[in-house]
Amino acid sequence: MSEKARPWQVLRRATIYESPWVRLHRDDVRLPDGSLIEGHHVVDFPLPAVCVVPIGDDGRILLIEHYRFITDTTGWEVPAGRIDAGEQLEEAAARELREETGYVAERLEYLGVYHPSNGSTNLTFHVYFGYGLRRVGELTDTNEIMRVAWFSSDEVWAMIAANELRDGMSLTALLWYFARLRVKG
Repeated sequence: MSEKARPWQVLRRATIYESPWVRLHRDDVRLPDGSLIEGHHVVDFPLPAVCVVPIGDDGRILLIEHYRFITDTTGWEVPAGRIDAGEQLEEAAARELREETGYVAERLEYLGVYHPSNGSTNLTFHVYFGYGLRRVGELTDTNEIMRVAWFSSDEVWAMIAANELRDGMSLTALLWYFARLRVKG
């Protein structure tokens, strides 16, 4: 999109903080009505992330239990992580699945991409479904993952309904999966 076609125009950007994982910018922006926002903060993630909803041949879903120090919570999630520089999406999905569960998928199906909070960050999440799962070893990401377990669709639905699944990427991916089943069925 050309600068003139953009309804919001960034007039000035100052980088406040930068690391290999994240950058924080302070932007001055002109709105379509000509007014200015001075100091709009933008969290910039230079690399996207990917997740996999691992689906067993029997329809059960494989989830990982993860402790998150930022929220001081433990919860069930789908395998996920950052896509390394130069890594293809499907390679990253396969790597995260293997590292976090000890399983590989015979087939990975790309579902789509979304931005979880596009009013303040450019963070990008890619979602895959994994089919034909085969255990090839133990999970290797023992710093992050506490355990791995299989759940029926009914159990996952109950966890969502009871607000027991709180990770945004996992919620989006699982609800997207259930919506896909509903459309196909």
